[in-house]
Amino acid sequence: MKILVVDDEPSIRFSLAELLDEAGHEVREAPHAPAALALLDEAPADLVISDLTMPAMDGLQLLDEVRSRHPGSLVVLMTAHGDERTAVRALKDGAYDYVPKPFDNEEIRALVRRAREVLALRAENARLRQELAGELHGLIGESAAIRDVARVVRRAAPTDATVLLTGESGTGKEVVARALHAESRRRGGPFVALNCSALPGELVESELFGHLKGAFTGADREREGLFEAADGGTLFLDEIGDLPLTLQGKILKALEEKQVRRVGAVRGREVDVRIIAATHVDLAQAVRKGEFREDLFYRLSVIPIHLPPLRERGDDVVLVAEHFLRTLAEQYAMDAPALTPEVRRALLTHSWPGNVRELRNGIERALLLGDAALDPADLFPSGGAQGDGQGAGGGAIPFPATLAEIERSAAFAMMERMEGNKSAAAEALGISRSRLYRLLEGTDEDVPE
Repeated sequence: MKILVVDDEPSIRFSLAELLDEAGHEVREAPHAPAALALLDEAPADLVISDLTMPAMDGLQLLDEVRSRHPGSLVVLMTAHGDERTAVRALKDGAYDYVPKPFDNEEIRALVRRAREVLALRAENARLRQELAGELHGLIGESAAIRDVARVVRRAAPTDATVLLTGESGTGKEVVARALHAESRRRGGPFVALNCSALPGELVESELFGHLKGAFTGADREREGLFEAADGGTLFLDEIGDLPLTLQGKILKALEEKQVRRVGAVRGREVDVRIIAATHVDLAQAVRKGEFREDLFYRLSVIPIHLPPLRERGDDVVLVAEHFLRTLAEQYAMDAPALTPEVRRALLTHSWPGNVRELRNGIERALLLGDAALDPADLFPSGGAQGDGQGAGGGAIPFPATLAEIERSAAFAMMERMEGNKSAAAEALGISRSRLYRLLEGTDEDVPE
């Protein structure tokens, strides 16, 4: 424990410092209150033991300054005979305790032990409050579901076990991946992310493993892959369910051998990488369909974490909205407006098919386009708030219409709602991505699912 001893009598300071140093504490000394405050400003102390009567600034004044500038420090005042009334006042003003002079060594040791227990209890309470609030590196909420996620993250983070994040698109899987990295022993290493659905399979292989010069057309120079770039850190593979089967086998081999081989190379390179994967699809079902390797599925899902959709998190939607308001207002150098009761009701009644991503976009749009107070209409520009009678995304459906026309109109409307994200639109509609493609292209009428 870090302790600062403050007394204008050198002999008192020396004897206290020697006693506390022998007990294994880190002790500093100050001859008066101004010097003590200067030392505290340089490096705060856990415990300040100060004389009550000192020149220039007495112990009560020092107590006020410490409580104001360093509220985490405990203050104990040493009082002479007859100062008991002042000591009681000090306790009312926030002192942790007082000890009469001349002090007994064992009494000082017992007092310091109690102070250490109080500080440990404070730290534990702070940790529990943070855990209950779910505030973990951007993971915000008080719902039971999000507290469960935060609890598993804290337990999984210190390990090197692979983690599989599941949940609908937009639920914040990359936020959780970054929290796992930030809480791990790899926090000083790189965090590298790849959306596996953003590139064709042949390009994903080169992106992950790197390539030699001339390995394929256009490979005009040698390049390291993301596995190597993440060496000593974390590699986050988002939408891993979209990887082709041939590439799944190569990733499994890299995980098991802890080696990667660049495209066109003969020899592999050792890498020390922790893998966090994420998907919005049901990988177990994909395994049954033969669309995902069973051995890779079990290799990735050592620690599974499911992220709940925003609609199942209750009042969390308001907390997350307030967080986005603060951060976006700061980003745009604007004043953050308060959430009106009307906006809160709109937030709580909307179904949020796009989850946290949709919420952030709505808050940003309302902040930039709205007036001093947010308007629910700015949050849902297409009029798609839950219960408003509009179709998903506000798309117009022809009437009379065939079933195929209705389905195609719904597909285009959902694509608008999901801002062009095909995976999210397909999931919200409850169909496969291939079926969505066919609907958008108008070729689905005679093609079985």
